[in-house]
Amino acid sequence: MSGRNLTFFTILALFSINAEAASTRADLGHSVGSDEVEDVLGQSTESGNSPYLVDGEPSTNVENSKAKGEDFIFNHGVKEVSGEISEKKKLQDFGYTMPGTFENQENYIEADRSKLAKDFRRASQSAANITFIKNDYDYQSNNDVINRTIGSGPKSVKGGALYVRHDSYMLKTDFLNAHWAIGAGVGFNSGKGIFVDGTRSDATFKLWEIPLDAGLGMEIPIGHWFKISGTGGPSVLGLVQNRSDFQRGEKGKRKIQYSPGYFANAQFKINLAGFSEKTAYQLFSESEITNLFMNLEIRHQSYENFQDEISVSGTSFGVGFTFEYL
Repeated sequence: MSGRNLTFFTILALFSINAEAASTRADLGHSVGSDEVEDVLGQSTESGNSPYLVDGEPSTNVENSKAKGEDFIFNHGVKEVSGEISEKKKLQDFGYTMPGTFENQENYIEADRSKLAKDFRRASQSAANITFIKNDYDYQSNNDVINRTIGSGPKSVKGGALYVRHDSYMLKTDFLNAHWAIGAGVGFNSGKGIFVDGTRSDATFKLWEIPLDAGLGMEIPIGHWFKISGTGGPSVLGLVQNRSDFQRGEKGKRKIQYSPGYFANAQFKINLAGFSEKTAYQLFSESEITNLFMNLEIRHQSYENFQDEISVSGTSFGVGFTFEYL
């Protein structure tokens, strides 16, 4: 191909490109600026649903129909559901900070845990107590037979009792808490029987004790590390006696009697989760336990109205745990 022909084709190509670009600019200008374009949306008179209508009504009409201070969701007349979120719900729905969200994230998380721990420690609404009380109570009976059977002699067992109690807070302040309580327990004792002349029998006597308690209590918080608590009220004690020298179903094999009475319980509570925000935070996030206490306890009780001439009274000591939760 000669140089003249190459020059001719080059000029022809450039001319074609410029002509096409000019035609495109003309079309664009005509589309944007022309009055002949039909306004389809503007001419629409259809009353069906559209982006500009709410259930067939202009949005201005819907706005005018709203009562003062009310909002709507999508459909005319449907109010937004709103309301205050309770403190319990806020704590139950707490979340974790996304990694990388904040600079100095570790410092932020530590501060956040400390604040959250302070909030949920004070937000406890109920508590569960589990306590073991040693049996140092005094038993009065004819010829002192109960004390001689379960308190002395061969194979005697004065086993103590396990108590479970639920507390529900009625009042909570920084300096004083009040609660109502309901609880129950079970205790076991056994020993060899005694004849009237004082000799031992081969028969084993088992004595089960079942106390039922109801009462009111108060607490004095000492920071978030300790609490001093007292609870008291009416109680009923059931005694179930079982002897091995009678056959099952034979009259006298089992004897059940009960007596009304009262109880009083005092606790010195040490918060095992109170010395570390990290431990408290982890305990709450896994189980919603707001405080975990180890208790040193003392219980006084008195029951003196059994069917037989028996009374059970006195004061004894024990240890236990309290689990507070939302």
